[in-house]
Amino acid sequence: MNKSIFTLVFLCCFLNSYAQNSIQDFLALQSIPKTYPVLKISEPLIIDGKDDEISWTKAKTINNFEDIQGGEHKKPLYKTEVKMLWDSTYLYVYAKLYEPHIWADIYKHDEIVYLNNDFEIFLKPNLYQAEYYEIEVNPLHTIFDLMLPKPYRFGGQAITHWDVKNLKSAVHINGTLNNPQDIDTYWSVEFAIPHQSLYAFGKSSMPKANDYWLCNFSRVQWQHDITNNHYSRKKENNKPLVEDNWVWSPIGLINMHYPERWGYIQFVEQAQKQEATLPNSYAVTKLAWNIHYLQQLFKKENRRYSDQLTKLSLYNQYLLPALKDYEVTLDLSKDKQSYSMKIKEKQSKKIQVSLDHRGNFDLYNQ
Repeated sequence: MNKSIFTLVFLCCFLNSYAQNSIQDFLALQSIPKTYPVLKISEPLIIDGKDDEISWTKAKTINNFEDIQGGEHKKPLYKTEVKMLWDSTYLYVYAKLYEPHIWADIYKHDEIVYLNNDFEIFLKPNLYQAEYYEIEVNPLHTIFDLMLPKPYRFGGQAITHWDVKNLKSAVHINGTLNNPQDIDTYWSVEFAIPHQSLYAFGKSSMPKANDYWLCNFSRVQWQHDITNNHYSRKKENNKPLVEDNWVWSPIGLINMHYPERWGYIQFVEQAQKQEATLPNSYAVTKLAWNIHYLQQLFKKENRRYSDQLTKLSLYNQYLLPALKDYEVTLDLSKDKQSYSMKIKEKQSKKIQVSLDHRGNFDLYNQ
């Protein structure tokens, strides 16, 4: 099979699934997303995989990665640190991944890098449109970058021939790569991601102070075997053991392609305090997706969508409290096999959301 076709089939089969099969699945999607303030800098950075510039000392460090499912799932075995900065041209990302055995065997650009231990960046610069971007790297500095016009579960297909134009990146290894005879300390990666290269549709817009992007980071970690002085993924019954997925902001299920469940980064000036809050659009966005998740549960049980919110499970706990501030217009087809909804603020009416059963999402923030 052609390598690019194999990649698309693998991605779609692996990730194209709904999570809303039970109330427990819905509840797992209720954690509050993480936030991070990205400080603006004026000094240029040397992209060498190290964080030894003074500017990096000013950045807040993320060091609390969790299992992708969140909750009480087992804690990551190894520590991961991430920090970010920005200027008028780039978003800078630095990550340090501690581990005693640093190895990789995927060399070719745009191969499936997460079949090695890797670090992954997920970015959605435009909160008002569906497309988002993914950049993966392994210790060999092999890059896999792709764009999705919408998530896999809504029929999105990975555009793997898309590349981050003018991307700068470097890997540094504290230890020795692919040497089972010693114990390593960490590998680190540094990125300078051009803002201009992350707008595939519409007019490009550089971030401004206080702007938000949706963002997440993932670390894929495989158990390994050593045979004839070479590393490989550990197997049982001739199949690789399931990998660990450690992330910054937990999703609630093993699927990174729920961008509505990512964290928020906020671009701030150096003079501002190093704190970030959720955007004012978060509450209405959360309400819209909760209705969507509960509609999926309702249809699974009744083979149709509900024409009334009050019929949805957990209405009193998760929908009713939000409805004091928002009004929902629900429009179902005659056969109740499709729906669309609009949600707007009752008072200012500045923020509006539309969402349908296919996951088509629009946010209006006047």
